[in-house]
Amino acid sequence: MKPLPAEQALTEARRRVAPQGGDGDGTEAFRARLEEWAAFFAPVVLILGIALAGGGFELNDRHIAGLAVWGLVVILLVFGAAGRAVLARPFYWTSGLIGGVALFSAISSLWSGSIELSVTEADRVLVYLGVFLAAFLIAQTDQRRQRFAEGIAIGLIGIALLGILTRLLPHLFGVADGLGSGARLRYPLDYWNANGVACGIGAAMALWISRHSPTAALRWLAVAALPAALLALYLTYSRGGVLALVVACGVLAILSRDRLWLLGTLAIGALGAVPAVLAVQDRRALAENFDTQQAVDQGVAVLAILLAGTALTLILFAGMRRLARREEGLARRAVAISRDRSVLKWVAIGAAVLAIGAAVAAGGRAWDQFSSSDLQAQTQTEDRFDSLSGANRDEFWRVAVEAFEEAPLGGKGAGTYQFAWDLQREIPASVLDAHSLYLEAFAELGLIGGVLVLALVGALLWAGFGAWREARGRQRELYAALLALAVAFAVGAAIDWFWEVAGLGVVFFLAGGALVAGRCAQLVAGRAAANGRGERRRFGLAVAGLALAWITALALVGPLLVDRELDASRAAAARGDFGSAVERANTARSIEPWAATPYVELGLLAQAQGDYVTARERIDEAIEREEDNWVLYYLLARIESEAGNRGAAAAAIGAAQRLNPEEACLEDGFEGCG
Repeated sequence: MKPLPAEQALTEARRRVAPQGGDGDGTEAFRARLEEWAAFFAPVVLILGIALAGGGFELNDRHIAGLAVWGLVVILLVFGAAGRAVLARPFYWTSGLIGGVALFSAISSLWSGSIELSVTEADRVLVYLGVFLAAFLIAQTDQRRQRFAEGIAIGLIGIALLGILTRLLPHLFGVADGLGSGARLRYPLDYWNANGVACGIGAAMALWISRHSPTAALRWLAVAALPAALLALYLTYSRGGVLALVVACGVLAILSRDRLWLLGTLAIGALGAVPAVLAVQDRRALAENFDTQQAVDQGVAVLAILLAGTALTLILFAGMRRLARREEGLARRAVAISRDRSVLKWVAIGAAVLAIGAAVAAGGRAWDQFSSSDLQAQTQTEDRFDSLSGANRDEFWRVAVEAFEEAPLGGKGAGTYQFAWDLQREIPASVLDAHSLYLEAFAELGLIGGVLVLALVGALLWAGFGAWREARGRQRELYAALLALAVAFAVGAAIDWFWEVAGLGVVFFLAGGALVAGRCAQLVAGRAAANGRGERRRFGLAVAGLALAWITALALVGPLLVDRELDASRAAAARGDFGSAVERANTARSIEPWAATPYVELGLLAQAQGDYVTARERIDEAIEREEDNWVLYYLLARIESEAGNRGAAAAAIGAAQRLNPEEACLEDGFEGCG
């Protein structure tokens, strides 16, 4: 018998193990379409849901999203998704590495300066593990992977549209980060660089949809959204966003056979955005987001210009489609040249030579500007795009390296970079993160955790590259788009902290889950073609997944309840109900007795009531749980000062100054930090 091709072999294997009977081909076709559109809407709902909730950096929003995702994993497993899943080494490696990072983060609490912070970081990774598993279980067929990737793209485009609407029409879309909240576009992810990266990657995904979506409406929608996405990127004034756009579009163009089409679509999208960008530059109230009626009026005017630019983009896109369909003359020759391997080789060599030459010629000056703290402030916000200043990143990275050198094996503990920064910083800036996922991993988790994080990112990218290399036709273009997304995120995570913004972090793991699902399908199909047998059904995945979901739910619910109780405690204290406030804080303490935050709340409540003995005891208990946190010693100093214990207060201030020697407010004594 002649061996079947790989994809046919896998399809045949699935047919043999599928239950027989049913209502006929019509029912099966309807079910397949339903599953495809469910795969489309799942990432849209997740990405936009987290974005609308505030971006997902705050524990409350992130844990609710995590519980919802793990609930979806349970539903999928209960309804048999594990039995239909195609498993291979890429799945075991990637899921194992994500779980390994979460486990080691939790273990680091044994030597961490804060059990609470380390557990919180472990929970963050568990949320991402749930996202990866849900994506993997959903994206189990070629059709579902196509729709799933389109859903990711629409979710990212949605972030861009939400941001641009709230800036141009703040009187209609009022949000907390509206008028007067600063020039840089913060909504909806609550961090301008995260918004910039989302817009940059979203624009690249829109290029892919414009060529390879089987749904015409989505193709036109993606093109129409390009000018708005690029304008939103501009209003973030994010160089990281521009980098994400360049990397994502560059990788996509390199990996795609339709690179000429993609670059042409990007060009007409940029052409449609240029008038709106120029209009923003001429309207300072809008550009700087002043809290004035003039900013509102200017936003309406720019929206009209943006709509005109969008119409121009669609007209040019229609013309490009017509030209592409003719496939003759100059257009045909241009496409042939863009796919010629020898031409591409020389283009790559030329680009490499130019890059090396630029690095040699300007590398030293660029680093001097990047690391300089003496650069002149930009007179216009958009001047940031021309600046090479690293915004003190070299200092953030220096502290991370020094923290790693102090504890090279296991690190200082997950989530504790902020303590190392307070102790070793040389500039007056309050920072929680190292602005580099990889350096922060080495600082907090040492060599073991740092290697785990690098291996995790590398495994997902390698699986994506393998899926792209083995695929053909539309599937190859799909994997090119997802891999471009993943590479752009991985590069950006090296210079910023948006890994912790769940609204953007989930995008990487959604794409990773789909890529790993595709790669596993290829590997199993290859084995099926070789031996004529399909994959064995490993129902152990269902058992392990359900057990992990139960453990994760417990891990996520505890901090979520603590957060809720503490919010209720603060609200009760604000209205003068100290009895209820203390009761709620005590409930939080009973849920997580290892956490410092409930003890801090109890100490502050006691201080507000004049019970300085109890206040001192509670802050001391908080210090036992976070002994490297200078803020706790400062709070203790204020309590001792109010109680009249000047000597004890001075000792506490001294302890705070040893942990944060550059904190200027401590020089003013007990009231300096507010």
